[in-house]
Amino acid sequence: MEIESQNRNRLTIKDAWPRLTGAALLLAGLGLLAAAALSPDPLRLNFSLDRQLAADAPGFPELNAFRSATRLESYHIRQGETPAFNLDIAVYPAAEPEQRRAIVYLPDASDNGKQRRHNDWDDAMRAAREHSPADALFISWWDNAQRLDFMTGRDAWTRQPAAAAFPDPAEQALWRQTAGPFAADDARLRQLARWLSMDAEQARADMAATLPAGRPVYILTCADDLARLREIEALSGKKLGLEARFFPQDADIHRQISQVKSWANAAGTGDYLLQSRPGQGVLAWRVADAETRRSLLVKLLPFTHSLAEPTPGLNLIYRSAGGGYLSIHQWERD
Repeated sequence: MEIESQNRNRLTIKDAWPRLTGAALLLAGLGLLAAAALSPDPLRLNFSLDRQLAADAPGFPELNAFRSATRLESYHIRQGETPAFNLDIAVYPAAEPEQRRAIVYLPDASDNGKQRRHNDWDDAMRAAREHSPADALFISWWDNAQRLDFMTGRDAWTRQPAAAAFPDPAEQALWRQTAGPFAADDARLRQLARWLSMDAEQARADMAATLPAGRPVYILTCADDLARLREIEALSGKKLGLEARFFPQDADIHRQISQVKSWANAAGTGDYLLQSRPGQGVLAWRVADAETRRSLLVKLLPFTHSLAEPTPGLNLIYRSAGGGYLSIHQWERD
């Protein structure tokens, strides 16, 4: 059964891309870091621990999480001359003496964008808890998997980033500090990158041969996974034909959609995905070739062709309202 959030509007944190045509970087955030990391220019990235807030301190936010955070860390990050932003990390205990970390999106009534992002993840994690058994195994990129572990307690295929995904020393230092230690063995993340990059049917067959038999498997995807494309390509060893362009705000929404469709059809398959920037415009992604169109990553995300022709064996049980910012599929063995 598909569960769709009905009372939220999607607001993505995806703000930039190295193949972006006709637009500068829009807003600081994880998408900016991913985009800037692929630029031929040095990152010129600097970051610092801005503050720490203990769980028993006044003003500690309600996180609606399965696990209890011991503290929050807020990192102040700047890339070149772009505006600074903060990255918030929940630190929480797991098996003693292990301390785990997860990037979290805090509620903020004064910032509609931040509040919506928080709400979207809160809704999706509630759905994951309610519509998957306690012994479920989730397949998701490492940052999503960390939030999943923190907010639901569900097991994930892998939760740690891989050093090899970040060739730039400044970016590597950032993720080592904020996301915890890099995986000592990154084989699982590399395998996930290959699954996402390969033909969806081939990926399903490979997953069937690899994943534990008899265990329910779910796949969590987020539109922000496109901000991790450079990591996926680095670890899979395969380039994907995905391109993006920013379309400024237009009072005539039909004209804007027509422009997006024309651009998507001009060089590629005609498939596209829109990421809204309220008051600014939309970031549109297009699929450039038929091979990429068949990839598991594209099949899992709400591109137009993927929505029109769902992949057998990937049963959608949850999708965020307003465009599908977050999706949960139940994976079925043949």
